[in-house]
Amino acid sequence: MQIVINPKYESLRPWIEQLPNTFAHSGEVIYDARNQIRVIKGADGILYNVKRYHQPRFLNRIIYTLFRAPKAQRAYDNACRLLSLGIDTPTPIAYILTGNLLKDSYLVTIHSSLSRTFYDFRDGNIEGKQTLIEAFAHFSASLHRAGVLHLDYSPGNILYDMVDNQWKFQLVDINRMRFGYVKPKQGCENLCRLWGKHDFFETLSPIYAQDRGISQEQCLRWIEHARARFWKHHAHEHFVTDDTFTVGVVISTYNNPQWLEKVLWGLQCQTHLANEIIIADDGSDERTKQMLQCYQSVLPIKHVWHPDNGFRKTTILNQAIAAATTDYLIFMDQDLIPRRDFISQHYRHARVNRFISGGAIKLPQTTSNACTKEEVVSQRVFQISWLMQHGMSCSWKLSKLCPIPWICWILNKLTPTKATWNGGNASTWRQYLLQVNGFDSRMRYGAEDRELGERLRHIGVRGYQLRYNIPLLHLWHTRPYVNNVDWKMNRQIWNETIKHKLTRTSYGIQQS
Repeated sequence: MQIVINPKYESLRPWIEQLPNTFAHSGEVIYDARNQIRVIKGADGILYNVKRYHQPRFLNRIIYTLFRAPKAQRAYDNACRLLSLGIDTPTPIAYILTGNLLKDSYLVTIHSSLSRTFYDFRDGNIEGKQTLIEAFAHFSASLHRAGVLHLDYSPGNILYDMVDNQWKFQLVDINRMRFGYVKPKQGCENLCRLWGKHDFFETLSPIYAQDRGISQEQCLRWIEHARARFWKHHAHEHFVTDDTFTVGVVISTYNNPQWLEKVLWGLQCQTHLANEIIIADDGSDERTKQMLQCYQSVLPIKHVWHPDNGFRKTTILNQAIAAATTDYLIFMDQDLIPRRDFISQHYRHARVNRFISGGAIKLPQTTSNACTKEEVVSQRVFQISWLMQHGMSCSWKLSKLCPIPWICWILNKLTPTKATWNGGNASTWRQYLLQVNGFDSRMRYGAEDRELGERLRHIGVRGYQLRYNIPLLHLWHTRPYVNNVDWKMNRQIWNETIKHKLTRTSYGIQQS
């Protein structure tokens, strides 16, 4: 094991030497995907960030041992160099390398006091943020003038906050950096990973261009060309668009706060956050209301409720549509855990005259119970290995979790399943739902969503299949509300809609 400690923090050596043994059960996890980051309070009362890097594959272990410095070492060295140049980054404390051939590696830094990232611009709204963008433009120009090129200059790696009435910035995830003269074009292209609408870059580019002594028009062209190239190949990883609109998520529920809470955990860690989350509550008791109150400070929740008078899901969904204020609505149920790209996938594929149909994977009861908050937030529940370890059998339906975009595209084209309106995972523009007058409130359980889909088709809104791009985990539950009488009545209404090509119901949002 190799340990390098910042001389100023040599007193922390006993604690640092034990980190490979204590890391897994210390502190609080604040990030858990490919790498894991924990905030750990030291004996001195100071908060430290400890990042454990993903264990490299065998060939990379050889490369990092013999030919190239490991990521933890590069991040530590780069932090020291940045600070010497007057560029802020969390203070490096130490790095740890384990194994004769590199196995695990750790980076220890002081926990940053800056609490915000540039993901704040994911909604495309720059109103009131002009001074921040201008300050960031000055920071980026100074960074490049100092000969520093952050090769992953993306929203999550830029921390910021207001400190002493000034905007302050810090760089993180700095193992990939280049030092030396940064050409003006190279600097402009370095901004391509940032999120925001065109007006974000129109505000940023003149300041950056002035600081670098280049033409404003040329600066903006370089940025835009670089963005077009980058996001053509990386759009599947994150949300980015210049065609910004607001998004709401409508969740139907009835007396199952335990499962509904798991859905909210998933919505908390989305790459694109919802502008509003409307809980369409078909008469739940106080338990649901009390649970939702715990989340209303961290999620934009609207609780739409009516008294319990039997299965009236269609009625409460119509009330939710009427209460919505967002442009685009995504529908799901209380028993469906979303992957972190759930909203961004619906968003990116939204088009005029289109509704989107996603997919779901049904979980057995044991697997559903194993979906704890930590497992959902870390997204381990979407790993095939995790599901099989917790009661899932190996089957073709797990192919919906394929992480390779081009394979998902092929599977969406090949699937015999039609792109129907599936109320558990579907989306379209709110104006279309108002045009068809929402759901038919006469319908009980069974095909009530399909009937809505037929009316959408009749006004020219076609389904688009994304069952392999947007997989939800369907938690186990019983269905005591299913009966043949309701199904026959629903089928009759559905057939009438198809036969007469109806575009609007008289029993919807507006009652005639």
